[in-house]
Amino acid sequence: HAKFMGLIGLTYALSQGLVAKPLIRRSGKDPSKLLLACIFLLGGSRPFALWTSSVKVVCALYVPMVIALGVMNTAITTACSRLAEGDQLGGLFGVLESVESLAGIVGPTLGGVLAKTFDETGTLAAVVTCYGAAFMLVLLFFGRHVVDAGAASEKPKAA
Repeated sequence: HAKFMGLIGLTYALSQGLVAKPLIRRSGKDPSKLLLACIFLLGGSRPFALWTSSVKVVCALYVPMVIALGVMNTAITTACSRLAEGDQLGGLFGVLESVESLAGIVGPTLGGVLAKTFDETGTLAAVVTCYGAAFMLVLLFFGRHVVDAGAASEKPKAA
């Protein structure tokens, strides 16, 4: 377990530093498609990771999933950073980090409750449903409410 969690931590850190930057740069001003690909990878790989009995397969699936998570979080933070002025960025980043940390506590807790109440199928269904909802929210609203709003705030204001 310690080796697995170490692999996950290292992969997440490297994904944000080495993988996310070139992918975000390549996606241009609108990272919506990149976010959708990350969400699809996260939700689509989860069932296979649950249903396998091979630790090697779990690791092989979780490494790209964690990379996708790191890229997704970095892309969201980058896009949202265009929404605030310089003196408000610290507060915005604090809120984003708090939401990410809270999700890291609430998600596994709810997953444990679901697994104990139902079984792993109920937990898997909840996780995949949440990724489906996230996919739809990004598809429908991210471009208009984050990317376009950030682009509008970057335009110079007329005097």
